[in-house]
Amino acid sequence: MNNTGAGNETEEDQIEGSMPPPVQNTPTADFSADGRRFEASFEDEEMTLADELGIEDLTDILFADRGKIFSAAGRETPIAEFADDGVLLRPPQLPYLDAPPAEEIMYHADEYGIVLNELGERRKIVGAKFRGRPVFVIAEQKPDTVKHYCAWFDEEWRPHKFIVQGEPLTADMLFRIRNRTHDGEISIFPEIESE
Repeated sequence: MNNTGAGNETEEDQIEGSMPPPVQNTPTADFSADGRRFEASFEDEEMTLADELGIEDLTDILFADRGKIFSAAGRETPIAEFADDGVLLRPPQLPYLDAPPAEEIMYHADEYGIVLNELGERRKIVGAKFRGRPVFVIAEQKPDTVKHYCAWFDEEWRPHKFIVQGEPLTADMLFRIRNRTHDGEISIFPEIESE
């Protein structure tokens, strides 16, 4: 019911007049021959990662885009990006940024190069030992990762890293090796050498 006379507005006309105008900045997308989106543009803002991947609900939880695999449990949950050296969690409401992390993580070490935890204590692989000596996490890192190497220390406090097939072992590897023992003694594995 729509009256055109002045002053004779109906409730529908009042509601319609109070609604905001439609959004003008609608996205445009180009599609390749196989129907996949390869470029999207906005006039004022970039597309969020959730929109770019087409995340709607829990019917699809794995997505492939940008040559990477992503997973999400819904539109508002963090999006997991599976990388070669681990999993990155990305915010769904922000655009994808393929830049290095904005946060720089600082590790503190003592005079022997052992990483210190949040309480200033030496960080070690709990329960792990090599020839009866505790195994510590040292400040030296695997290049281009945040993974630290581990070492045991002799009587003169010289570090001795663990080597398997010519590669030093990182803390995450040593945790797994320790879990395969009944008493934490990792020297029982002949593949593990020491510097």
